[in-house]
Amino acid sequence: MMAQIHISNLALELDFDYIVRRFFSILPGALSWTTLIGLTVLSFVVPYWIAIFIIVYDVYILIRAIYISVHLVYAYYRQHRMRHIDWIDRCQKITSNLDDYLKQTQQDLNHHSDRVTKQLFNELLLTKHSNVAILPWDQIHHVIILPTYNESLDVLRHSLTSLAATHFPSARLHVVVGFEARAGQAAQQRAAVLTAQFRHQFGSFITTFHPDNLPGEKRVKSANATWAIQAMEEVLQTKNIPVDYVLVSNFDSDTVVGHSYFAYLTYKFITHPDRYRVSYQPLPMYHNNVWDAPSFSRVIATGSTFWQMIESTRPERLVTFSSHSMTLRALREVGYWQTDIISEDSRIFWQCLLHYNGHYRTEPLYTSVSMDAALADSWWQTLINQYKQKRRWAWGIENFPYLMTGFFRNLNIPLHTKLTYTFRTLEGHYSWATTPIIIAGLGWLPIFFGGPQFHSTVLSYSLPYVTRTIMTIAMFGLLVSTTLSLLLLPSRPAHVSRWKYLPMTLQWALFPLIATILSAFPALDAETRLMLGRDLSFNVMQKTRKY
Repeated sequence: MMAQIHISNLALELDFDYIVRRFFSILPGALSWTTLIGLTVLSFVVPYWIAIFIIVYDVYILIRAIYISVHLVYAYYRQHRMRHIDWIDRCQKITSNLDDYLKQTQQDLNHHSDRVTKQLFNELLLTKHSNVAILPWDQIHHVIILPTYNESLDVLRHSLTSLAATHFPSARLHVVVGFEARAGQAAQQRAAVLTAQFRHQFGSFITTFHPDNLPGEKRVKSANATWAIQAMEEVLQTKNIPVDYVLVSNFDSDTVVGHSYFAYLTYKFITHPDRYRVSYQPLPMYHNNVWDAPSFSRVIATGSTFWQMIESTRPERLVTFSSHSMTLRALREVGYWQTDIISEDSRIFWQCLLHYNGHYRTEPLYTSVSMDAALADSWWQTLINQYKQKRRWAWGIENFPYLMTGFFRNLNIPLHTKLTYTFRTLEGHYSWATTPIIIAGLGWLPIFFGGPQFHSTVLSYSLPYVTRTIMTIAMFGLLVSTTLSLLLLPSRPAHVSRWKYLPMTLQWALFPLIATILSAFPALDAETRLMLGRDLSFNVMQKTRKY
């Protein structure tokens, strides 16, 4: 009898989990499609009220554009200021004598104060008053994982060379290049070449070969990364490196780090009052091949960078994305990256948030890591690749049912935390899939299909002018984006003409069209797949560079 009750309770529990997952898998797509179809139908039925809605919505977009532009400029300012800081020097000073450093900084602020220096000073004060010890910077080690499938030797060499050139002691950098066993002999040859070239340039350098078709796994980056970090842990154990002094950076294989990345990351880690409940997120730039990429690829890549810059100024909203870092302790405690999901970059944050009962966050790093923009051998293939890449990013919506199921199960997470992350996640993906479509197309439907009765109203004549005026003002945001995109550009390669700056500037005029076709549509595609229970395969984007 007890066994029957246990089996019955287990069945009810499994049914509950399934119902919750399916409901929240359907919800994002249902909301987006209801909005788009509803606005279309109602434009025929009640065009007057839809016209009023469009005007109100345009005003909202205007306010949001101004708000976002302010945050974007501030993020650029912070990155520019951080670029000139000697983080190694700061690590040495605060480790040797924190009180003296704080005293000297306070004197400097009395004579000349700027917002960034003051914020760094206040963060150190918070750590001091929290009675959290500053860790010795010279005992911090970094593990860098580069999972790869079919990347060329040139791409991998570029990434590894940037690691070797960083302003951080190479003896405390431990690199693992994770190949896929299914890549065959070509992967073995690339591993041999890289080992011969880089094995003496780091504290540890290994290559791993992730077996194919392991139970419970899919062909995804997270499975490769989990296999790689566990292999590197064995190396760290032989060197008696404590887990609490290790940071893990899970990078895309084309990631090129800036010189100060690990020094800056070390500083943030050793001074953070809650260092083991934090992931660290740099600003992703897609600069490795940006001068050769087509305009639509550059706009999408730069737009993604801008969004991460904006989110960095609102750390309470920030979720790990693409290349990022976290502590080895937290990674082990949550069971590493799940090996059957595509969006492992954001999933690991949600794993930590649920595991630590809502007590986890992402700390922004105002330094960049550079990766490749979509660029294939032909314009058409690049367009297809860009769509697939954006759809893969939008597939982060797969985390929503996972998160909501976890919220229902974990009663120790504060209700405010649950409501906040639920709204932000849902609203973010909803806006991603609907806003560009509403602005670019649906907002004009009352004009075309409103009928004679609507066309005889003042609102019918006013709607185009009001909308055009509001959107013209909102173009201020595009001017900010254009300016910052030029300021953030890397140096022009010798093979690129100076005239290339012209299309680099004019490309932003295409933003509404590009945002609809290569951002909103892929997001809607991802939500629809999740709603219908259709999985998404991990696609490896072709990356081409011209040297």
